[in-house]
Amino acid sequence: MRMETITTRRMTSTEFDSLRERLVREYAAEHVAAGNWTPEVAEARAAEETQRLLPQGVDTPGVQILMAETPDGETVGFVWLALERQPGAGGGAWIYDIEILPECRGRGFGRALLAAAESEAAAHGVDSVGLNVFGSNQVARNLYESAGYTISSMQLQKQLH
Repeated sequence: MRMETITTRRMTSTEFDSLRERLVREYAAEHVAAGNWTPEVAEARAAEETQRLLPQGVDTPGVQILMAETPDGETVGFVWLALERQPGAGGGAWIYDIEILPECRGRGFGRALLAAAESEAAAHGVDSVGLNVFGSNQVARNLYESAGYTISSMQLQKQLH
């Protein structure tokens, strides 16, 4: 599998402001699709969770939100990395979101951005990186497994109606 070359830089506050609404909307939709939340409460819950995790946006201590760019400056995606999932608990770093723009997918940018997030965590003295992936997202699951991620816990659900 070919890995594209990218550079990363911190996301700006302006970029985050334009991204925040879409992040909340998409996170809410994923939880509705997974059967975790009802459509009536999903967006409010997603907004609350985002605010709790990023109270100062891109300036939240212990958080790196990195933009991925090609060598010619084309933005291809971003990663939201918490350097310590539960401060003081030694839980390792946590990737809350990683996204490659739809028109840039399938070209190795996701693998390169994942590697960049891992390097960023290691540079901060973190010895592990975790993430969640919705079970229906087979493309992402394949990427993570091929990058050496293993299942550390699993939730199962059965719809009864």
